[in-house]
Amino acid sequence: MPMHAIPETAALPHLDPEYVTTVPVRVIADDGTTATVQIEGCGIHLRQGAVHDVPSSTVERR
Repeated sequence: MPMHAIPETAALPHLDPEYVTTVPVRVIADDGTTATVQIEGCGIHLRQGAVHDVPSSTVERR
């Protein structure tokens, strides 16, 4: 199964990009514009299990 990831700024755009990381996610839904993702790991600001709606363009395939 392909792994996906997002930068933390996708879910929390107010953060300074210098102080964020990329976190692994599970894509729950994606309509091409907005993706609903569940955080699969921990970042600096995002925690495992949290669900966020993010722009589809920010979801990276790994």
